[in-house]
Amino acid sequence: MRSGSFTFGIKHQLILLVFIAIGLNVNTIFHEYVLDDVIVMTENKFVGEGIKGIPKIISQSYVKGYNKLDELEFSGGRYRPVALIALAIEYQFFGANPMVSHLINILLFALLIALLYKLLQAYIFREQNKYLAFVTCLLFAVHPIHTEVIANVKSSDELITFILLIISLTTLIQHSEKKSIAKFLIGLFCFFLALLTRETAVTFIGIVPLVLYFFFYQSIKKAVLFSIPLIFVFIGYMLLRYMIVGINYFNPVNDVTNAPYLYATATEAFATKVFILFKYIGLLFFPYPLSFEYGFNQIPYIDVKSMSFILSLVLMLSLIAYAFFTFKKRSLASFCILYFMITISLVSNFVVDIGTPLAERFLFQPSLAFCILVATFFFTVQKKFKILANVILIFILLLFSVKTVHRNGAWKNYETLVLTDIISSPNSVRINQFATNIFLSKVKIEENKKLKEEYLKKAAGYGEQMIKICPPIPDLYMRLGYTYFYLFDYTKAAELWKKGCGLEPTELAVEKASEVLSTVLYKQGNSLYEQEKLDEAILCYQKSIELNNKNVEAWYNLGGNYFLKNDTTNANKAWCHVKELNPHHSFKKEDF
Repeated sequence: MRSGSFTFGIKHQLILLVFIAIGLNVNTIFHEYVLDDVIVMTENKFVGEGIKGIPKIISQSYVKGYNKLDELEFSGGRYRPVALIALAIEYQFFGANPMVSHLINILLFALLIALLYKLLQAYIFREQNKYLAFVTCLLFAVHPIHTEVIANVKSSDELITFILLIISLTTLIQHSEKKSIAKFLIGLFCFFLALLTRETAVTFIGIVPLVLYFFFYQSIKKAVLFSIPLIFVFIGYMLLRYMIVGINYFNPVNDVTNAPYLYATATEAFATKVFILFKYIGLLFFPYPLSFEYGFNQIPYIDVKSMSFILSLVLMLSLIAYAFFTFKKRSLASFCILYFMITISLVSNFVVDIGTPLAERFLFQPSLAFCILVATFFFTVQKKFKILANVILIFILLLFSVKTVHRNGAWKNYETLVLTDIISSPNSVRINQFATNIFLSKVKIEENKKLKEEYLKKAAGYGEQMIKICPPIPDLYMRLGYTYFYLFDYTKAAELWKKGCGLEPTELAVEKASEVLSTVLYKQGNSLYEQEKLDEAILCYQKSIELNNKNVEAWYNLGGNYFLKNDTTNANKAWCHVKELNPHHSFKKEDF
């Protein structure tokens, strides 16, 4: 990497890395707020108060400031004040400005790349190939799996957490070499701030001794002892967290979109979680297709007898076995495997239920292991096949870069993201629900009747998909019923609302919707009666009664239509119901 008198040194490498980190993500600057951005920014009353809201942020749980708190349902209290404080300060000076928010995320990512490069170059890889840090960071900067973290404003917490952990590790390494108390305290403080940004920072307790053992040749005992102060910091964090959010960390959730293993048996849940670990690794090597939503039922439950589980388990056990087999040799492969397993552990659903089976943002820190492995493999191959290795690396970098820029486009706004990702996640209940809501909201503001009908049909299509892939839930039937109601398909609406009523007959929304449609069907029956279509009118009255058996007028007219067909038996049965419901109801022969 030398041309004439020019040397591609550390300064040039750093500048290029920052330039790439910014350049590949600059298209997100013009994007809107999407998904959970409303929870932390646009509809968060504490953040909306700017600097004045910081005391409330510090003294409350993560989502307490959300204006629609009652709509949220997830297990576990969350205490992440640092991320919200950063957004509150941003709001103080710029308001809810998506351009500023996205620009800040891009700059945070660029800062992260710079700090990571300095850490790897100056300390971790100082005895390795002098370009290993550069290639590792280059792969990290272009990897498409990071698009969610950078393009989603809410995920600034992932960026801040990793930045704080990199600073913490750097200063702790400096302390281990120079015995600087100041560096030691800075390292502990940054770790504490990282915990206050995201709980996943706790895995850092395992990473520090791992780094000291593999790259600084400390004994296992000495490396582990070094992490004891980090444990005390974590205990302090947990005490503070307890004081703020209490002990309700694992509240039961009955919504399958926030509890993906709700309907799985114990063996199915275990097998599926193991398979998802394999899927995480697969996304690192082949990040396609990507999606913001992998929830129920996009990744179907599998059993322990499934070949998918068996192969995934064999791979995981093989990787772990290899890591421990080469542990004493301090191989980079062993470090990368253990680093990946440690950093992914807390979001694997094995330790705690995190409310989603898989999310691309959870690979943000673990993906560093992949980048190190690929970079190491590149330099190994380059020793014998220099041209081939360079071609392969350039191909990977170009492919990842193009995918990153293209994927960023999907995060333009809520509608674009949902309608893009429903193609890659067609079996996700949540994403079909989002798509349904998008087209129903379009109906409310659209004046063109043809477009209204088109939007309703699309909403109905996504609603039907929800019903197909999700266990029976009253609310889903009710939502879909309303769609068909507005399409004037009362028969289909009646069928769906009847199912919803059967699943949860005491639900107020179900009862109200059923009464509304019962009245509509009753009126439709009257219209058919006036057209002398007695058989069709009878069917409408029957459906009206099925939805609301207290609809006296529907019973009355049903009896009248039977009477006109000379079916006195059924006419008398219907009229008997009228008398039971309203003994004072009048009977007029001239009505028929």
